Amino acid sequence: MPELRCLDEWRREFSEYPMESGTCLVLHALSLFATKVGDIVYPSVAALSAHTKLSKPVVIKHLKKAQRMGWIGVRRFDDTGAKLRRNEYMIKSPEKDVPGWD
Repeated sequence: MPELRCLDEWRREFSEYPMESGTCLVLHALSLFATKVGDIVYPSVAALSAHTKLSKPVVIKHLKKAQRMGWIGVRRFDDTGAKLRRNEYMIKSPEKDVPGWD
């Protein structure tokens, strides 16, 4: 797989990759929050659920699948004093390992 430089290339690559349609849909929804490959975005599961019309548990399931396949990096975002923690997502290609991102 070539190095992915823009979101259009990233979308094209994961759209052709063998994965469940729900995972593909969640990746498309995540890309709405990014401007380029390598961006860090932090939409809530509720926001992704609204964009995909999938339930929150199903969105979470597909985020985990996308992470295991390497299409996104995930880490916990904990704003100082925040009552709720949320995840940050890095748009990436499966070949790219980024330190600090699962």
